[in-house]
Amino acid sequence: MSSDAFPPVNFLYTNIGRGHPHYLDGIIECLPQDRVGRVTDVFTATSGLARAGWKMARFVYHSGGRGRRYAAFYNRLRARSDYNRGGLVQSVLGRRLRQAFLEDAAPVVVAHPALVAILRGKPGLIYQHGEIAAPRESWVSGWHRVIVPLAHTADTFRAAGFAPDSLFASGLCIEPALVAQAEDALNDRLERLTGSDPLCGAFFSSGAEPRAHVETLTAAAVSAVGAGGRALIFARRSGLVAARACARFAVERRDLVCVRSAGDLPAELPQVLICLHDDRAQLNQMTERLFRSFDYFVAPSHERTNWALGLGLPMFVVDPPLGSFAPLNREFLLAHSVARVIANAREASDLGESLDKLHKSGELQQMAAAGWGRYDAQGFSRIAEMLQSS
Repeated sequence: MSSDAFPPVNFLYTNIGRGHPHYLDGIIECLPQDRVGRVTDVFTATSGLARAGWKMARFVYHSGGRGRRYAAFYNRLRARSDYNRGGLVQSVLGRRLRQAFLEDAAPVVVAHPALVAILRGKPGLIYQHGEIAAPRESWVSGWHRVIVPLAHTADTFRAAGFAPDSLFASGLCIEPALVAQAEDALNDRLERLTGSDPLCGAFFSSGAEPRAHVETLTAAAVSAVGAGGRALIFARRSGLVAARACARFAVERRDLVCVRSAGDLPAELPQVLICLHDDRAQLNQMTERLFRSFDYFVAPSHERTNWALGLGLPMFVVDPPLGSFAPLNREFLLAHSVARVIANAREASDLGESLDKLHKSGELQQMAAAGWGRYDAQGFSRIAEMLQSS
């Protein structure tokens, strides 16, 4: 059957944080434009009490970075998530969404289990589960199709009672622009890792910018630069990471350069570069432009876990692992010898010394090699192909 026989595919975003929305961005980028139907988010598709509820959910997410009390509340909320229960909150948040999508014959792709629960029973509902980890909150019952990255993830869903024919293993879901340059970037990286020059690290927080992560990230960047390396810090404009990094490097009397778009990136990298962004598109553009300079990266074990496993890029995991996905992703990374853990800001202050030892011993090179070629990194392309043929 030709692709013309299939209707365009709709996409419904939460647009809260980066991880879940990122897993829809990549599919849309790989699909032909005429196969992309309606693209909307929960804020645009709702009104009144439902929209206020989604705004509250976004506030709770971002409040994880506002202090221990908020963070503890957020973690308890995530730990208790069971989207199979239904209830008043789900009913209120989902009323307008069900009206908008249940009667639409076109398939719709979502990337958050809450939206799977809200649209449960809709023909053509597809859950894009881009994370390697599959904690209990992702096991939403129903007849929808589930896209997972790896056979390991599919096994978890099968063990939870999902039918094998409802699962599609796509490969790792990594930004197409990074996959396109991955092999050349790896060759450059391996050459640097076998040399003796100082290394260049990329530093990322989650969208919520939890204070514990911010302190660890900035301490790690300061330590890496103090040992002679370069630090590329990706930070939300007016966010905690940007403010804290500027303050720490000022105390250290280190010069830094701030840029606000990919077009502003300097031809020659300074020792400290802070890449400020307002949205995912800006962040992705700067990441794409700088990616070949990355020798390692420092981040929580969220969606960028896929980089360490598919791009040959050594990872330093920022603890604590928040939410239900991060601990399982962290465990998978360590089992594959592609990552080390930075447990706290004190350990982060020793990163420069650790990098030097790992570089000289060849262990960073081994971590890069362990993260290349084992898993298919063309997940978004495979999903686009599937959506055009089924």
